[in-house]
Amino acid sequence: MKKIFLHEAVQVVLSDKTGGVSEGAYKSLNLGLHVGDKPLSVEKNREIFASYFGVSANELCFMEQVHGSFASVAKKGETLKADALITREKNLVLCVMVADCAPVILYDNDKKAVAAVHAGRKGIFSGIIANTVSAMQREFGSEPKNMRSYIGVSIRSCCYEIRGEVLSEAAERFAYAVESRNGRHFLSLHTILKKQLYKSGVKDIIDDKICACCDENYFSYRREGACGRFGAGVKIL
Repeated sequence: MKKIFLHEAVQVVLSDKTGGVSEGAYKSLNLGLHVGDKPLSVEKNREIFASYFGVSANELCFMEQVHGSFASVAKKGETLKADALITREKNLVLCVMVADCAPVILYDNDKKAVAAVHAGRKGIFSGIIANTVSAMQREFGSEPKNMRSYIGVSIRSCCYEIRGEVLSEAAERFAYAVESRNGRHFLSLHTILKKQLYKSGVKDIIDDKICACCDENYFSYRREGACGRFGAGVKIL
């Protein structure tokens, strides 16, 4: 587990593959119930993850992530269909699960509000960052200039090769983030994320700079195929 410092009033924890009870392709701290792992193992892993926040597993708020652009206010005990959760409640831990996509955390110290964002390629392309910032403004009166952001471990341009329709769309809309090497094309989602955060008014950005596909301490769908999910959680103290 890695603790991320955004502010003394907020706790951010990033998990890796280690410290859990899952076996096989999901070894060992898989947080995903939707990937084929044994549910009892995942539930135990989530208890382990929750312990780092000093809460029980039922205080963890997960999403049914759909690679979309919808941000929702978190509700205890409900798994909402969304790709970003926001809250001002202290007793909730907002969680995002990934295995190459970027986990993004937002914190507004002025309004004491947080967000956990699942930023995959489809979500980034369809505006999940701008929508999450707008949701925090609408629901909590947050100002982007007061927000701090963290971009967690995720696939980087060294490994994220793109082809076909994805390449065509990326070249048309985000040419500045497409890298060409030896006739192959790679996409830097982090470059797009940072530009979108900055455009939304969030200029205080922390980038973990670790590639999930390169670093075998983390699950990577691109590297492994069937695999577990690591995650990031955020809690207001």
